[in-house]
Amino acid sequence: MECQTLDLRAYVCPMALLLAKRAAASLRAGEQLVILLGDQGAKNDIPTYFTREGFTIAWLDTLDTRLHVTKQ
Repeated sequence: MECQTLDLRAYVCPMALLLAKRAAASLRAGEQLVILLGDQGAKNDIPTYFTREGFTIAWLDTLDTRLHVTKQ
């Protein structure tokens, strides 16, 4: 299954969170999204949102810049 990439490194919250929500709204069950993050607020808020909404998340690196999201 193809995995989309959303580059939010140029955005800070709340805009980064809004764009992540929009991208996730089009995902169907089992689909995946990799989100590239730069802003510390986004690194905190976006994983919290996706966890609360029932998505599976995982960081792909130790710098917390690539978040892997899967819709359940």
